[in-house]
Amino acid sequence: MRIFLSAGEASGDAVAAALVEELRKTGRDFIFQGVGGKLLEAAIGPLAASSSTWGAISIVQSVAVMRRAVSGGMKARRQMAKGAPGIFVPIDFGFFNIRQARWAKGHGWKVVYFMPPGSYKRQRQGRNLSEVVDKVVTPFPWSEEILRGQGIDASFFGHPIKQLIRMNPVPEQSKDPQRIAVLSGSRTTEMARHLPLVAQLVNAQSGDLTGMTIEFAIAPSFDIDEVKAKWETLAPGRQDVFSTGGVYGVLDRAQAAIVCSGTATLEAALMRCPHVVVYRITKAMEREAKLIGFKRPRFIALPNIVLEREVVRELVGLEIEPETVLRELTPLLHPGDARAAQLRAFAEIDQILGRDDAITKTAEMIAMMSA
Repeated sequence: MRIFLSAGEASGDAVAAALVEELRKTGRDFIFQGVGGKLLEAAIGPLAASSSTWGAISIVQSVAVMRRAVSGGMKARRQMAKGAPGIFVPIDFGFFNIRQARWAKGHGWKVVYFMPPGSYKRQRQGRNLSEVVDKVVTPFPWSEEILRGQGIDASFFGHPIKQLIRMNPVPEQSKDPQRIAVLSGSRTTEMARHLPLVAQLVNAQSGDLTGMTIEFAIAPSFDIDEVKAKWETLAPGRQDVFSTGGVYGVLDRAQAAIVCSGTATLEAALMRCPHVVVYRITKAMEREAKLIGFKRPRFIALPNIVLEREVVRELVGLEIEPETVLRELTPLLHPGDARAAQLRAFAEIDQILGRDDAITKTAEMIAMMSA
């Protein structure tokens, strides 16, 4: 039976690779193909197309990567068309995967959508999803109820990030009170905007940041040597740390973190690492939001979305002052009310997000469908 996985962002790539590992444990004779990043490629071999550079968060950015995505989508379809159809497993990355799922469904493939787009929303989600899927596995409990209400065969087995953390254990260690983790984003445009902000912060060498070590968690899609070289030009002479492929260890070692909005905020919460969320936008993104009448949601950070209240501070905008980041980060570096409140909230999030075997359960579901 052919299993074709399709993932875009770094988080989806990690889930796809882990799903392959769990599917192999079922003992079924699967043939794996897919679209994804370096982790999925390491798991299954050559991909139909690499999606490592397809990440986008605005219309302007989407236009810039559209040609690569369209070309990759056509390559995937050509590969899927060779031989008997099997099970198509899109993972998040809705703007690409919904179209691929529609094509797959129309060409005889069963479709299991893992982590459907917009699943964090509590009202509208899953528009037209019923037309392109056989089953959905969603990472949030309220999403299962919403999708079932729309006639979709949806299941919630827990959030897959919880299983990724369990599958990638870190050595027992104490928090380093002199270490700050930085997760600056998995997209090239995010790295370009956030690295200078962190440099401004450390170059000031003010307050509680004096003498602190920064440890960067670098997504596998980046060339770590290029990131190091860029950092040296922004913050010359510093002895900071760059880690790739071990985000959970980075978060576990750090006393607190500065995190780019996205899945990383949930990873930080589940790793019990107090953090501040930053997202620096561009002038083009600001103009685009005004033109389309975009209204910023109440929250953008997943810990706040899950609990429906502000748990972690969100600093979003065209200009984010280093002094503001320092003011919000400093209380998290020491025992006290701010740090304790975040840690209590993170424990709540852990409970809400359910079991830590969602990837295993999804693999078992797919194996049953292949029988």
